[in-house]
Amino acid sequence: MKNYYFILGLSIYASESEIKRAYRHLALQFHPDKNPSEQAETIFKEINEAYETLGDSEKKLAYDQLLRGIPQDIPAPSRPHRDPRYKPRAPGSYSRKSRGQELIDVMNENLKYALFISRITFGFALLIVLDFSLPKEKTELQVLSSSYRKEIRASNMLQLNLEDGAAISLSREDAGEFIKTRKVMIYSSSVFAIPVTVESERTHFKAKIPVSIYGNFIFCPLIMLITSLLGTFYWKGVEFRFNLGVVNFFLALLSLLFLRIHLF
Repeated sequence: MKNYYFILGLSIYASESEIKRAYRHLALQFHPDKNPSEQAETIFKEINEAYETLGDSEKKLAYDQLLRGIPQDIPAPSRPHRDPRYKPRAPGSYSRKSRGQELIDVMNENLKYALFISRITFGFALLIVLDFSLPKEKTELQVLSSSYRKEIRASNMLQLNLEDGAAISLSREDAGEFIKTRKVMIYSSSVFAIPVTVESERTHFKAKIPVSIYGNFIFCPLIMLITSLLGTFYWKGVEFRFNLGVVNFFLALLSLLFLRIHLF
């Protein structure tokens, strides 16, 4: 017979509060999510088994009597069940898992893939931060034509058609500085070559390019940096970390899409 007091590191005279305190300390120490050793899961099961008995006053009383060699009352024979096909459950058997618990088990099985996605996304977010922080590369381009175009809610944006076949859309506030410009300087990021700023050769006015991942879509890499950071370094809760992996996957896809949207 197992000595549950020895498993919890207690004496047979331990109080209820001491039993709870010892269980919480050992469960936290040997929980598989906290302790990567091979023996942690086995020890954790024994700790739970010991507390299941010692944490219940009736079970503890019966166990203490067995431990001291006091014979137990022999239970009266049970009456046969009316249904001959009836089979009583074995002691300690568990009922069927709920749908929520089954979902948690699936998440736990695939948690390693979610963590991998979070780590890859975190590296991608750091690369975007590095790309934005490095000195910008300057390119001079000829403006072939410029025209206003009607946008949603009747807000006008100036479109500059450049010699390389691309076009840049500028906000209404900056349009007046570029309406008669024949040449512009484009300042692009070093890694992904994303246009960040455009400068008018005529007025030397610099304007941010709004339609880019470093303009109107800057929220996506910022959110991705935060969620991937949590998904990589936060180690509590299977459901939370798994969901972070899913969120990081879609944020990475959005960021890849926004990296392609800068020139129209």
